[in-house]
Parts: sequence; structure tokens; C-alpha cells
Amino acid sequence: MMRWMLVGVGLALGVAMTAACSRTAVVESGPAVRSGDVTARGIVRRLGSEGAVRTVVQGDESVVVVGDYEEEIGRAAGAEVWISGSAANSPYGDAIDVIEYRILSVDGEVPIVGVLAEDESGFYLARDDGSTVRVDVSERLASAVGSKIWAVLGADNVTVARYGILRD
Repeated sequence: MMRWMLVGVGLALGVAMTAACSRTAVVESGPAVRSGDVTARGIVRRLGSEGAVRTVVQGDESVVVVGDYEEEIGRAAGAEVWISGSAANSPYGDAIDVIEYRILSVDGEVPIVGVLAEDESGFYLARDDGSTVRVDVSERLASAVGSKIWAVLGADNVTVARYGILRD
């Protein structure tokens, strides 16, 4: 009887580990996309010179970012991102008119992305999914309330160690 209990526990652990691994793979590849959407994953670069600057995501292939999120994504230069949208034309090559994006990492660390807000308890990031994350911010960052930012938290998981402003 004890042997069958151990086998059952082992099977349950195996199923749990398999489920955990498969969830990680989904997160790493990006959110689910609609039929017909084009996706890309890579490092954000700003290329060109004054008057002809463009935002590019460089991964296995380079793709030009166009559309409403172009400036926002461009402000995340150097970050690894996942983008989704429709195929578009650009004088600089293949392009995606982005309708959704995620910042996957900044210098190897996973950032939190949200709008910086403040209430009677202090500062927090309001995320797109409706959740909030309490943060301690510098005086300089405190002046950016209302801005959409990415933030890498310190060892205490509260203090903003590094950040970038995506949208004022």
C-alpha cells in the first residue's frame, strides 16, 4: 500500500513539474496572438540619423516597428521585447504595425511595466492587467507620476533600482 502511495505522489509531482515547465515556455515565447498577426522577438535598436531615425527589433531577422507604439518601443532601446501586429510596409524593410508588445528583459533582468501612480500609501505601478505593484521611488522618479515606465526592482523587491520612461 505504501509503495502505491509513493508512486502516486511521484506521478503527481511529475505532472506538476511538466505543467510548470510548459507554462514557462508559453511566457517566454510571448502572449497568445490572433490569427493573421505577425510577431517578432529581439533587441530594440534606434537606427539612422536625424530626420530618418527608425525603431528596429533585431532578432533572428530585423523588423522595423511602425504604428502607435513606435515611439514607446523606441524608448526601450537595448531591451529585449516581443511585439505583435500586422505586416506593414516601410522604406527601411519588413515592418510590423505593432498592436501589442512586452518588454521581456532589460540587461538580463525582468522589468515591471506600468503607469506610475501615487495614493495615500505611497507609489505604485498600475499594470495593463489591472494589478498594482507597490514601489519605493527616488525623488526624480516621483516627479514622473502618470508616466508609463519600465522598472527593475532592487533586492528588496520594492525599491526601483533602474527605470526608463516609455510614455510621458
